[in-house]
Amino acid sequence: MKILFVIETCGGGSGRHLLDLARGAAEHGNEIHIVFSPRRADPAFLEQLSQLRGVRRFPVDMHTAPGSDDLKALRRLKRYIEHMGPFDIVHGHSSKGGALARMAAGWGKARCVYTPHALYTMNPKLSPLKRTLYGTIEKLLASMATDNIILVSEEEHHHALEQGLPEEKMKVIVNGVADRGDHELTTARRHVREKLGFAADMPVLGFVGRLDEQKAPERFIELALRLAPRHPRARFVMLGSGEKEALIRRLITEYGLSQRVKLFTGESGEAFMPAFDLFIMTSRYEAMPYVLIEALAAHLPIISTDVGGARTVIDDGINGYIVTESEDLSLMAERISALLADLSRMVQFSAASRKKALQFREEEMVRQTLECYASTQ
Repeated sequence: MKILFVIETCGGGSGRHLLDLARGAAEHGNEIHIVFSPRRADPAFLEQLSQLRGVRRFPVDMHTAPGSDDLKALRRLKRYIEHMGPFDIVHGHSSKGGALARMAAGWGKARCVYTPHALYTMNPKLSPLKRTLYGTIEKLLASMATDNIILVSEEEHHHALEQGLPEEKMKVIVNGVADRGDHELTTARRHVREKLGFAADMPVLGFVGRLDEQKAPERFIELALRLAPRHPRARFVMLGSGEKEALIRRLITEYGLSQRVKLFTGESGEAFMPAFDLFIMTSRYEAMPYVLIEALAAHLPIISTDVGGARTVIDDGINGYIVTESEDLSLMAERISALLADLSRMVQFSAASRKKALQFREEEMVRQTLECYASTQ
């Protein structure tokens, strides 16, 4: 098959998903093209994109917010499809990438597939007017220009049904990651901790994600402020970049946490995770975040807000805890504090995450997606 991937949000889980899918599809003998927006492409995504062999790459400037720039992006994407096609599959990722891909492909020979990576209507802070507007756009594109919609969790699938998207076009394919052996994890843990200057027995809490409203990184800083006095040896590591980076850096300084909290941009979360003892996700909404699966693969206990994907990855009280999504972080702070004080439970949770990780394999995600492509032809 000749496959075109289109993505606007080139970072975090959606970027990771596309790279893994493109690599796997290419290894199965398919011809792969990727149109991406450099505007929100983080360095890790660009580096890994450059390493994909036999894959054609083409940058198109896409903006997250709707506007007149969408017409320019649409024209460039349409010209690429006309010049480099015909394609068997055009697969749009994220709301903007998905919309532009489906409109550019039109009703030609290519079959259109869409992976939202969290439908925007899942955002709890959307006004009723905006929720209706974006929901209407999703329904129109789904009914008129989409052959298949791939949802990455049952929670996202349930939400899509509530929004009126056509059930017959939807399929749930959960994200997956490559297996990581004990030797790899031990070596990475030692290397990263040496790089950070952290002792081997120092508790390290980690956050990985975009620094934006959805991921709520400021909550991680508040947790650090609450927990630092009770756990003087604990350290807090954040990996990510985004619109809230300046805010996060300011809060770290204002709260006097510069010696306790470290923020890294442009680093791979997967590379750093073995150095963590506990993974924290503070998101306001999600579909199926890769970071949770990467945390499993690193055998980490996980504490997360109750958002999409959390109940798929976390067995509450077995390999982590799920807390109500709220601006009140008291319960999350208490869960973390209790776990840090109970080393034996940390070990039990880690073993449970190691076992749970076997359910989320990258090759299975690729296989199911290629089957979905074949079923649309």
